[in-house]
Amino acid sequence: MTDHDVYDLPDKATAPEAFKSRIQRFYGYWNRRVDGLPFGEVSLFMNWGYLPSGPDEARLLPRPDAVNASSVRLILELVGDTELTGRDVLDVGCGRGGTVHTLLGYFQPREVTGIDLTPENIAFCRRAVAAPRSRFLEGDAEQLPFPDQSFDVVTNVESSHCYPTIARFYAEVTRVLRPGGVFLYTDVFDRDEVTARRAEMSACGLDVLSDRDITPNVMLARAAEGASQLAGFGTAPAAETDDPTAQSDARVLDLVMARPGSDMQVAMTEGRLSYRILRARKRARLASRLRGPQRD
Repeated sequence: MTDHDVYDLPDKATAPEAFKSRIQRFYGYWNRRVDGLPFGEVSLFMNWGYLPSGPDEARLLPRPDAVNASSVRLILELVGDTELTGRDVLDVGCGRGGTVHTLLGYFQPREVTGIDLTPENIAFCRRAVAAPRSRFLEGDAEQLPFPDQSFDVVTNVESSHCYPTIARFYAEVTRVLRPGGVFLYTDVFDRDEVTARRAEMSACGLDVLSDRDITPNVMLARAAEGASQLAGFGTAPAAETDDPTAQSDARVLDLVMARPGSDMQVAMTEGRLSYRILRARKRARLASRLRGPQRD
């Protein structure tokens, strides 16, 4: 039995639209579960978090009163020393708005736009996260609804593994970035595909500036928080319900949260998956070619 069978996930390559619809359904389920909890209105993050274990790159640390501090720390590590002051930032796959909230709270961007495929995510963000320098839109990462060269920085946190055609996403990131713009990117990757992903980014006009494996840091966060976070949902084990949809969503929840002992957590422990931070810059000469020959 394949993972697709176990988790009721259509194949991304052969059924991309069905896969996207399934992802939308799952995150609708996620939102309904979280919104029904006492802490639902302050549950902004969907990432696995980061705990220090050696050399770190964040210039800022989570505040003492930060909710979901390890998830905040992941965003601060992703930004590192990237300058965001006065910049227009796009967060693709914004989820429940945690990245947008962190960028606005710890840095001074001009504006941060969040976009997500799931309507429930966007509805929550507009209700709970909206701030004067933010906006939230429903949209597809592979068809970003923005003009060329609209942003100085694009962020993408733990979302791209859900995109059927990753090269199309990279091409869209390049298109909406201004010349010299920066792509801040973190996700879990099949270890055998990292080189291919970097090559696809380069082919789209994104020069990788750094590539850092943070699997140990993410594993520490999952070991400390994964089981308790899943328990906080109050969900019964999938086997205790006869509803096939609920069974499937419960299994995917276990996978997505990388609970200790889950397939995702085991794959990272065994080295089959690695969690990485990549930073890339849009190639300025590519922008020049796109504008065509210059006349004196």
